[in-house]
Amino acid sequence: MKKILIIMKDREEAIRINNFLLENKYFSFIFLEISDLLKKITSEKFDLLIIDIDIMKEFELNLAKYLKEELPDTKILIIAKDKINEAIEIAEKNNLYYIQSPVNLNELKFIIKKISESIERQKIYNLEYFENRFIGKSEKIVKIKNLIKKIAKNNSNILITGETGTGKELVARAIYELSNRSEGAFITVNCAAIPENLLESELFGYKKGAFTGATENKRGLIELADNGTLFLDEIGDLSLNLQAKLLRVIEYKELRPLGEEKTKKVDVRIISATNQDLLQLIKEKKFREDLFFRLNVVHINIPPLRERKEDIALLIRFFIEKYNAINKKNIIGIDQRARFILLHYDYPGNIRELENIIQHAVIFCEKEIIQVEDLPQNIQNLSLFERLEEHKENDEQDKSITGDIDKDLNLAEVEKKIILKAFAKYGNNHTKVAKVLGISRSTLWRKIKEYNLMIKEQ
Repeated sequence: MKKILIIMKDREEAIRINNFLLENKYFSFIFLEISDLLKKITSEKFDLLIIDIDIMKEFELNLAKYLKEELPDTKILIIAKDKINEAIEIAEKNNLYYIQSPVNLNELKFIIKKISESIERQKIYNLEYFENRFIGKSEKIVKIKNLIKKIAKNNSNILITGETGTGKELVARAIYELSNRSEGAFITVNCAAIPENLLESELFGYKKGAFTGATENKRGLIELADNGTLFLDEIGDLSLNLQAKLLRVIEYKELRPLGEEKTKKVDVRIISATNQDLLQLIKEKKFREDLFFRLNVVHINIPPLRERKEDIALLIRFFIEKYNAINKKNIIGIDQRARFILLHYDYPGNIRELENIIQHAVIFCEKEIIQVEDLPQNIQNLSLFERLEEHKENDEQDKSITGDIDKDLNLAEVEKKIILKAFAKYGNNHTKVAKVLGISRSTLWRKIKEYNLMIKEQ
């Protein structure tokens, strides 16, 4: 922290503070033209604003809230002489700092040092935490990681799409943790898991006596997320009635609990997620188009694991280490046949399914190396490798299907070679080949197209 702006009515006190900061190698400035204050602090980047509470009260707007929203990376220290309790209240409500006037310069130095250390610790923690949880080096996942870092600091609503198990909530949490709202709440709501009649009261809260059983006032989850982030998972399952009410929250930043006549102001960032095609739901009149555009300010689509197979090996190592620690084991790796199976499986359940597979394997592994037998039975039975082993005959031609594979071949070429060998054995019968390889016909068709194989269907 280097650049500090001092905004005070007491000129002599401002000069005293300024001289002290200059002596301690800070670039500090005094500003007394209150009429141009907002222009000054928004046009120049300051690390810290030291501002008199009396000046804050001269503005018609909530200056503390405004500065926090418009200057999220700038810290604010409130100075108060006779209104210290009021300064404390403002500081606590907006996660700011405060000090009493006349300022004890040593205390000021301590607070500034504390703020600087807190900023650095949070930056290091957030980035390390983020990098350690987002495993992958594929081009698609690297783009998503860079996008998360870019958008986390603003307050735009975000829509995350992707198949089940791809990590949509993980992305939402990462955005929250790297955002300027990380000190606020992160509230998660699964819109598909709660019945509509209960979901409305959960989201908006209710007043005592609003309905039978409402024996006391209850704050809704939206209100609890005030100044924080609301994550709405499975947003495509939200009823049209609740969609309309959510739209009002977004447009007017207010909500009305059930049974309440007055509205309440809320400041919430909404991150929503779905594995459904919302544009198709709009065509079917099941999702509001205006709400879609409000939610879809920034769109993140998470690719399925089968489209970033270069990340599978890294994820396997990550989950082995995770469940080694949990189960107090010392598994150092995975044998070649088991690895081959895992690298070629399509993972309809995506990363969540891979994690479950490794968790199972670690539990059942009695050696230092995970074997095929340690994998879940359904993976053994459905894997491309095992299916070929099951159907191969004892002649030399059949051995070439799953026999020794050139170690220099990459995974794509290995997969291509096995598919071709399977067609060579079973002819152009797609149904038979797909069954033998333990994959669906659609997956087989996609592989044929991906590798540009000249195979006609019988």
